[in-house]
Amino acid sequence: MKPAILLILPLFLALTVSAQDKIYRQNGKVVEAKIIEIGSSEIKYREFSNPDGPIYVLETDRIKKIVYENGREERFADNLRDPERYADHASKAIKVNFLAPLYGYFEVGFEKSRGFGKSYEFSLGIIGAGKAGVLDWYSSQLGEVKKSPFGAFVSAGYKFGKLPNFILFGKTKATHLMQGTYVKPILYLGHYNENVIMIKNGTYEVGDQNVTFGALQLELGKQWVMGDKLVVDLYWGLGYGFDNKKDGNEDNYGYYDDNTTAFNYANARGGRSPGLSATFGLKLGMLLKK
Repeated sequence: MKPAILLILPLFLALTVSAQDKIYRQNGKVVEAKIIEIGSSEIKYREFSNPDGPIYVLETDRIKKIVYENGREERFADNLRDPERYADHASKAIKVNFLAPLYGYFEVGFEKSRGFGKSYEFSLGIIGAGKAGVLDWYSSQLGEVKKSPFGAFVSAGYKFGKLPNFILFGKTKATHLMQGTYVKPILYLGHYNENVIMIKNGTYEVGDQNVTFGALQLELGKQWVMGDKLVVDLYWGLGYGFDNKKDGNEDNYGYYDDNTTAFNYANARGGRSPGLSATFGLKLGMLLKK
């Protein structure tokens, strides 16, 4: 009888040890536990060594996987990527560049989400639809001269963003599908004409020049979504820009513009073309329901 008991006892202990759940955390720790409840963003468990002890709560974004007592495995690494979380979120937005009219143009854009952390964006700008700029020049011959620009530009970019989440009271919460920080390669192309000061036969006169420009940039930004209705997009970018603005010393054209810099409305260029290009903006908009 005793030999039988000695044989059964190790088997019983082995089954008891295996009858536990194991929580594999993202930090590499393994917790031997008894799972009580699994929610959408957290789990509740007791320590296996203390089955009548306190109930612990652990956020699912901190868990790599759980191996249950029956051997079944459940992974949590992509918990925030569950499409069901964002099924009812608006995935399109119309945005207006809030600061553009102060610099002499109007810009409206359209953004469409392509999934987690990905979206494409197009915009159209009307140059001249904004505050009228004045040439930095004055002479009794001509007086104040306005730039009076007229033209347009388009842009196209693709956003690569972080997962839409934030940390509140130590817990990671999913937010809106279109919210978060991002990096966006973007291309600008445009054309406009505006007044310049010309010198001919020793006298100054107002002329105009036609400018074709473009820029390839990398923009960094942060987008916020409020109530699944409003969008706020703050961004800035750097890259290379080019244009055909004439040098101030070339054929006595645009005498007071030495072409070392150029403000092309959609972007500002530093140095001679092609040169460093920069953008900055604040866009406000509204989400479009599906």
